[in-house]
Amino acid sequence: MASLPIEKQFSFDAMNTRMISNMRVILALATLLVIYIDPSEPQRFVAATYSALVLYNIYAATMYLLSRRDHALVPIKFAHWIDIIFCLVLLALGTGTSSIFFFQFFFGILVASFRFGFMEGLRATVFSAVMFTIVGYLTAPAGEEFELNRFLLKPVYLCVLGYMIAYWGGWELKYKERLAILKDINKLYNPRFGIDQTMNAFLQKILFSFDAYACLLITANADMSSYKLRQSYRENPDQALHAEQINSDSPLITLPCEYAVIYHNFRQIWAQDNTNYLVFDLQSGKRVEEPRRNGELLADLLETQSFISVPLCLRETVVWRLYLISQTKIFDYSDVEFLRQLLEQAFPVTENVNLLDRLASEATEQQRQKISRDIHDSTVQPYIGIKLGLEALQIKQAAGESIADGISQLINLAETNILEIRSYINRLRGDKSDVKAGNVLVSAIRQQAKKISEFYGIQIEVFAEDNLINISDRLSAEVFQIVTESLSNIKRHTKADHASIFIEANNKRLKIEIQNNNLNGDKVLDFVPKSISGRANALGGQAFVENKDHHTTVSVEIPL
Repeated sequence: MASLPIEKQFSFDAMNTRMISNMRVILALATLLVIYIDPSEPQRFVAATYSALVLYNIYAATMYLLSRRDHALVPIKFAHWIDIIFCLVLLALGTGTSSIFFFQFFFGILVASFRFGFMEGLRATVFSAVMFTIVGYLTAPAGEEFELNRFLLKPVYLCVLGYMIAYWGGWELKYKERLAILKDINKLYNPRFGIDQTMNAFLQKILFSFDAYACLLITANADMSSYKLRQSYRENPDQALHAEQINSDSPLITLPCEYAVIYHNFRQIWAQDNTNYLVFDLQSGKRVEEPRRNGELLADLLETQSFISVPLCLRETVVWRLYLISQTKIFDYSDVEFLRQLLEQAFPVTENVNLLDRLASEATEQQRQKISRDIHDSTVQPYIGIKLGLEALQIKQAAGESIADGISQLINLAETNILEIRSYINRLRGDKSDVKAGNVLVSAIRQQAKKISEFYGIQIEVFAEDNLINISDRLSAEVFQIVTESLSNIKRHTKADHASIFIEANNKRLKIEIQNNNLNGDKVLDFVPKSISGRANALGGQAFVENKDHHTTVSVEIPL
């Protein structure tokens, strides 16, 4: 049979393909050796049982050898089913419910659960239990040799243990996938793409990770009096590139700041009422009783049977609120916690993109204004003088006066203007330091420090001259990233409540210091953050860390 490439069903396998193949070989060989050493079983169909075991060993060995080359005899999503079927064949050939081959069911259930999740593990469990009962009943010996206790207990054990394995396997997969999503959120950051592309990529990530129908994100404008709505749908995921303005009285934003909502209206056999409306206070972590009608109104507005809504608040004001809409999925509180983490992770990323956008836009605007002023002064004004001179000559000519001297003067004036324009063009081509990006840099850092102070409760002071010299656009962007990364490290790795940023520039070097206080309980680590050191080295500078007087200082020096 031709080998097929191994299909990667999930990005994060709970078990490595080669490890599973190794265990399959060990299990198959051990089973064959055990019944060879102690031939008490099989008691019937001995030749057929040995043939089936030899065939299973050949299958296991082939799967192992092919896995070494990243190939498989069968697609990996069917491999555990073949293991279960081999187990059923051995049971049928053996002594039914009393067979030692019963325990091989758990190998297939383990692989199904930890590789493909809860539902696949549950399907393998139910199939194994039902088929074991049928095969055990049909092959069980009659009379006194029939062991009713094993016939009744083993399917129960198989169902209970199989369900627990499937449950834990499903949760392990879910947690690994969620960790991968949190990791990928930071990769969405790319200042070249701008805020619209970044937000669109973020919503698409959530949409497809949850296999949802639609994802809506409401973000507050700077004045907090109006909001923007971005929508990403499965059939049109790029719609989030275009945000639309909504008022603060929209039903989508009138939910209390700290309330997360779960709603679904699916038919459930075990429930008298199909509608479930759960409201959680994220500050206390407790459920809050709210009229179910509120959930029904939101569901009607969103045109869905199921949705979840999670806020991100700043000083008791909603800065973001996410709606995830599904037509089939029932959300739970673990989804609330995970989406909340996603929002907290994505918020500073998008704020960085916003600030870098503003940094670039303001630098461009300053350059545009300068060019506009230069053109006005060096081009437009002289031509206005030439125009006025021509009008004066026209009047003289009409009066019969001589205009030769006037023409000579205008020619000289035009030549002078041409030289000035050429000089301006040359300056424009070669002058790249006219934009005072240092002004914009300091302003952006102050804004970022203010946002972090408000959001995380860390008091941050910025000590820098408003007009830094010799700071280019590229250097400004890199310095902004260094400062942002340092503040992020303070937030993530310390309990500091105060930080200071010192920026100093002269003709030879740019020096940046980010200092934070060390509170009791902080583990002071003597190492240089890799990302900061890498940026400093790329700019020809260096970074180092100093711990003393209950303070940690990250210093970066860059030559100018």
